[in-house]
Amino acid sequence: MATLSEILICPTAKAPLQPVSSVAAVAGRGLRGDRYFLQAGSFNRRECFSHGRQVSLISLDAIALCNQRLGLALPAAAFRRNLVIAGLDVTRLLGQVFLIGEVWFKGLRHCHPCRLLGRLTGADMMAGLKGLGGIRAEILGSGRLYVGDRVSVQ
Repeated sequence: MATLSEILICPTAKAPLQPVSSVAAVAGRGLRGDRYFLQAGSFNRRECFSHGRQVSLISLDAIALCNQRLGLALPAAAFRRNLVIAGLDVTRLLGQVFLIGEVWFKGLRHCHPCRLLGRLTGADMMAGLKGLGGIRAEILGSGRLYVGDRVSVQ
């Protein structure tokens, strides 16, 4: 069974992501209080926002494998993805409509690592996350997410 392991948000670009136990997911906007919801993200140009900047997901296993590749122990927040999923390779959600708790999403595209991530962590995240960066998704229906919510694919 796949579950929502962590929820991470931050209000401004480049600020450290903070874990929260729950968050409002707003259709067409993102996670309330997050930099992209507030239109304050590093990649927040209008055309970027409309192409899947609402929410990002990464697998707990991808974080572990990246840390193994780099010989590090970076916490989930260092990966700058909003939702950390346990028990599922999130790339399986690409092109799929899926449910986390009571919130509907659609997996849109890969969330490749960027140089900013490397600058913020001081690690070669391009190499560490090669093929593991997670996905971007859009929120189809508003609702509340909670750590521990079940993830299911329709």
